[in-house]
Amino acid sequence: MKKIVIVAGPTASGKSDVAVRLAKKYNGEIISCDSMQIYKGLDVGTAKISEQEKQGVKHYMIDVAEPSQEYSVFDYAEGAKAAIEQITSQGKLPIVVGGTGLYAESLIYPLNFAVNKDEAVRERLKEELARDGAEKLHERLAMYDPEDAAKIHPNNTKRLIRALEIIEISGEAKRKTELRKPQYDVCMIVLDLPRDELYKRIDSRVERMFAQGLEAEVRGIIANGFADENSQSMQAIGYKEFFSYFKGEISADEVKSQIKQNSRRYAKRQISWFKRYKFAFRANPRDEKAIEEKIDEFLRG
Repeated sequence: MKKIVIVAGPTASGKSDVAVRLAKKYNGEIISCDSMQIYKGLDVGTAKISEQEKQGVKHYMIDVAEPSQEYSVFDYAEGAKAAIEQITSQGKLPIVVGGTGLYAESLIYPLNFAVNKDEAVRERLKEELARDGAEKLHERLAMYDPEDAAKIHPNNTKRLIRALEIIEISGEAKRKTELRKPQYDVCMIVLDLPRDELYKRIDSRVERMFAQGLEAEVRGIIANGFADENSQSMQAIGYKEFFSYFKGEISADEVKSQIKQNSRRYAKRQISWFKRYKFAFRANPRDEKAIEEKIDEFLRG
């Protein structure tokens, strides 16, 4: 069974820095596990790693989709698995880094996408939508897949029903993780910071994004027709908040405040998600020795 290392944790916890350091020490290459860094042109708002920050380490699964493109977990799993094969064929260590829980899940445990449509299930969900309303269905999605729920607005009923349909027919509800067998030998490092420190890092990152031209980036994507308000890529935190501002409904300061608040909420969901992996090793990103000792033990094992 192929060995992979996963560096996970909430946004702004320092995952990229840790992963690059580990890749250089253990002859590894990095596979991004971020559902928004897959998009070309979404650089500032996703805190996409720069060439300088990569320090010569090869990265995969970044800039693999156009901003107008719909991109699924299946698409990610296929691309990331191909990258794992390529990296291991060179005798190197695959290091998966990112905070998109469902993407990480798709690598740890094989998800069943063989049968992903069921007209009967879809029709029943449509009936439930008409009877109970979108908010009720959205609450159910959040219970099973908080990551997806955060990206799907309750009013986007087509995507909402589709997401619930896949969950029901795949038999892969996240609460059943323990019933599946891993497809790789995994060492998961979950970065853990005190909550107040994490929130300060999030706020500082958002301030840097604005200083680096986040507003101009979003305006450019829209003006050039690369994506619009309804595109999947524009549901990302740091992008979706601007549309009310562009319509004159809120101020620029309110946009910044919303991005900070939404990022903190997202971090909470990420922390909750990664708690499900009881086998994971949790460490402060500054505790380099403990992290490396854990990986040393994993590679020897």
